[in-house]
Amino acid sequence: MSNSSDLKPVANAARSPQVFLITLKKIMLNRIFLTTALSSLLTTSLVLPASHQAIAQTPQESSNTTKPIKPSAPIISQEKRALIKELLEITESTKNAEQIMDSMVRSELPKLVSAVLKNAPALDSDRPEIQKQFSEIVSRMAGKYRDRVVKKIDVNQLIEQVSYPIYDKYFTESELRDIIGFYKSSTGKKAISLMPQIFNDSFQRTNEILMPQMSRIMTEIITEELLNALPRK
Repeated sequence: MSNSSDLKPVANAARSPQVFLITLKKIMLNRIFLTTALSSLLTTSLVLPASHQAIAQTPQESSNTTKPIKPSAPIISQEKRALIKELLEITESTKNAEQIMDSMVRSELPKLVSAVLKNAPALDSDRPEIQKQFSEIVSRMAGKYRDRVVKKIDVNQLIEQVSYPIYDKYFTESELRDIIGFYKSSTGKKAISLMPQIFNDSFQRTNEILMPQMSRIMTEIITEELLNALPRK
């Protein structure tokens, strides 16, 4: 979470509630962008190590490891495609992706309201109205975001386009069977069930460490832009 003191320059730069509200919207959009970026990074860091853990139980060297991804996707054999499909179903990829996305939207956007509005002296006289407006904006945007993601993004198609070529590139059929075997074990099943919570905890911790620094940088930029945009006296 960002330190509320980091937002004081923005409050001082904004000479009216309307200008400050625009600033808040900019910060909110920046936060959504950062959330999406962190989501991608953390998903990669959590999913791939689990696969390598399974491979480590039966060390083998994949013939595809050093091959770069080609623009045209290679044809995947029916047997290998079936193995990848089984792996994705066992790991509940679609369900986990949806849970993680929804969890981040629900947990992060409400925090943004209190973080941005807290201790902003310029808003003292208009704080209740501004807070009400901004809370409504956040709630409305979060709801629209969730609804449109469900309607416009086919998670199964995304998995088909992304996961199948990547698993085909890095793992042989034998290695895929090893990974499937791991996830069928009691430890593997536990890893699957905890994956959304592990992701959420990792995201929260990463947020605590990185966001104060990133927030300060964005606040500086927004303050500079506001000062340049405001009429000179």
